[in-house]
Amino acid sequence: MRQSLLVLILSLIFFISGQSAIAGSDPSNSVRTMATILYYLDHYPADSEKPKLEKIVGGGDSSNAEKIIASAMLNLQHKASNADKKKLSTVMSDGSAPQSAKDLAKIVHDLNHKASSSDKAMLKKYMW
Repeated sequence: MRQSLLVLILSLIFFISGQSAIAGSDPSNSVRTMATILYYLDHYPADSEKPKLEKIVGGGDSSNAEKIIASAMLNLQHKASNADKKKLSTVMSDGSAPQSAKDLAKIVHDLNHKASSSDKAMLKKYMW
């Protein structure tokens, strides 16, 4: 009985420590902001959202990938421009970019007026 309890406790400790490691890879504030904007996007960012994206583009703590995505979002007119799509493609294929940046880049790259329901499901995991 004691061995079973010990095995259970140790398993729980390893599970919790594994979850902490995953939690350590939480998306950045920039990713959270962009995911939220994309989730509610309708054709292009609202005027109230543009300063948030401009802050990401000019922010010293934003990664290059985040700056590319935010810049493409600022330029949205129903969909990304061809020039922005090329830049987003580089983010999507960058092995060193976080998965969250790759996912956002793909959503913006493929965007057509607004995020699809499958895109919104993906965005939800980055919003909080």
